Amino acid sequence: MSFAGLVGALVFLAIGIAELALVNRSVYPSLRWRYEKAKTTQSQGVRPSTIMALIKFQSLIVMPVLGFVLGERMKSILG
Repeated sequence: MSFAGLVGALVFLAIGIAELALVNRSVYPSLRWRYEKAKTTQSQGVRPSTIMALIKFQSLIVMPVLGFVLGERMKSILG
């Protein structure tokens, strides 16, 4: 493991946590409201908790792995 990969992973983890906080504060309440409103007509679709689970996975797992890989590549490109 190299230093560039770890720095890239930490930077992308911070971006992922910020993204998760932003989605949790701004997008989730409207998703939940529309889901509850649609339950009266039985047209609710995908549960908001499923969408949030996918966003959590992307923010906390995929983003740091991507940062690790990109950190290695950026080091090799920049020298």
